[in-house]
Amino acid sequence: MKREEILHRLREKVASGRPIIGTGAGTGLSAKSEEAGGTDLIIVYNSGWFRMQGLPSVCGNFPLGDANSIMLKLGKVVLPVVNHTPVLAGVFANDPFRDMRVFLEKVKQLGFSGVQNFPTVGTYTDVYRQNIESVGISYDKEVEMIRIAHEMELLTTPYAYTTEEAKKMADAGADIVVAHCRGTVGGMVGVSRDGIMTIDEACEKVQQIHDAVVSVNPDAMVICHGGPIATPEDAAYVLSHTTGIAGFYGASSAERLPVEKAIREQVETFAAISYSN
Repeated sequence: MKREEILHRLREKVASGRPIIGTGAGTGLSAKSEEAGGTDLIIVYNSGWFRMQGLPSVCGNFPLGDANSIMLKLGKVVLPVVNHTPVLAGVFANDPFRDMRVFLEKVKQLGFSGVQNFPTVGTYTDVYRQNIESVGISYDKEVEMIRIAHEMELLTTPYAYTTEEAKKMADAGADIVVAHCRGTVGGMVGVSRDGIMTIDEACEKVQQIHDAVVSVNPDAMVICHGGPIATPEDAAYVLSHTTGIAGFYGASSAERLPVEKAIREQVETFAAISYSN
C-alpha cells in the first residue's frame, strides 16, 4: 500500500476522533486476528517471534539470532494472510552485514508498506549505550535508515525514547513517531511493575515527545506505546490525559497478553469439566 494512501486513511481516522491503532504480529494467526479486529497497521519484527514462543520480548535486543532474517521469515508468513492492512517491517539498522538502501529495496519488493527501527539502540542507557555508540552501533544509524526509507516512499513509524531522539526522527521524515515508555508490564513474561514509570509519568513523557516532534515537523503524528500502557483502559487514559496524541501501538498488549489470558481460561474451563461414566 502506498505511503500517501496510508497517511490519508490514518489522518481521516484521527480527524473523526478515533485513534490510530498499530499492532505487532509474531504469527500469521495474530496478524489475521488483528486485521479482523480493525488494526490500522501491523508491524513484524524479531521480538514478535520471540514473544510468541513464550519468551520475553526483550530477547529481540540480544544476539539470539539474525534480527533482520527473523523479520523477513516472519514477513513471509504474515504478508500472505493480511488482505487490506499495511504491514511494516521492524528493521535492525545497525546490521553490519547489510547495506541499508539495498536491504530496504528488498523489504519494499517483498510487500512491506513501511518500516520501524527495531531492534533499537534506544532501549539502552548509561554506560552501555555510550560504549556501543562509541564503536558505531548507534541510534543515528536508525535515524539514517528512516531517512532512506522516507526517500523511498515507505511509511516510517520509528520508536523514540527521548525528546532528542524524537527530534532526530522528525527531522529524518518520520511519519509517525512512537513514544516508547519501555517494556510492557504484565503477563507471564512481561516486565515487572517494579521501577516502571507510573501511568501519569508515561503521560508526561509521551506529551514531551509529541511536543518535540511537532516542533520539528508539525505534520508528523505521535502515538504511545509500552511500559504501564498495557490495556485498552491504559491507552484510553493516556489519550485523554495528553494533547495531540494520535493513537496507540500495542505489541505484547495486542497479541501476547490476550493470548495468555484466552488460552489459560479456556484450558481451565476444560480442566474443570466434571462427569461420570
